[in-house]
Amino acid sequence: MMWPISANFLKTQREKVSPTSKKTSQMDSVNDQSVVWAIDPVHSRIRFDARYLLISNVSGWFSDFEGTVQCPGDGFDHCRIRVAIYTHSIYTGNEQRDGHLRSADFFDAARFPVIGFHSEGVNLLEDHQLVIDGVISIRGIQRRQRVSATWTGTVPDPMGNLKAGFTLALVLDRREFDLSWNQTFDKAGILLSDEIHLQADIQLLRLTSPEQ
Repeated sequence: MMWPISANFLKTQREKVSPTSKKTSQMDSVNDQSVVWAIDPVHSRIRFDARYLLISNVSGWFSDFEGTVQCPGDGFDHCRIRVAIYTHSIYTGNEQRDGHLRSADFFDAARFPVIGFHSEGVNLLEDHQLVIDGVISIRGIQRRQRVSATWTGTVPDPMGNLKAGFTLALVLDRREFDLSWNQTFDKAGILLSDEIHLQADIQLLRLTSPEQ
């Protein structure tokens, strides 16, 4: 079964990256000489894992996010990346836990609705490996972060749209972003790990090219 990209999604994304657009967006407008890609949210996912009781992982996802990748050519070397993840969309499969994660103990979604990332350098290595250096912002706190990524291929989809796939991984210390809530018990036990593992499977949709 296919989940095709809607015409409305394509129109909206192209308006966001148009140099003449007056729309307000988390994404920057880009110049018309670039190859511009947008995250396809239907075929992408962003997941995080935390150790619970330090013996097993609890996983969660963000269901609402967007991003653009602006490249000087057809490849992905020296691109500019901007991503916005909306904290209200956190989902772990448990409503009580989701509400706690949205609260001031954690992401404080009412005050800090966006987790942001922008790249400062993107280098394409051998075997389609990428090193992405950038700045991540959580709860208004910015930290420089290196992200490891793999470019898994570029193909046209059944609708004729050009798509590119990536897997990404990084590890964050949540205390660096004031996500420090925890509980101890039995003098030696701790509820949550400080390390958070983030993984993303991303499909990009090409919106523009220098020929357009």
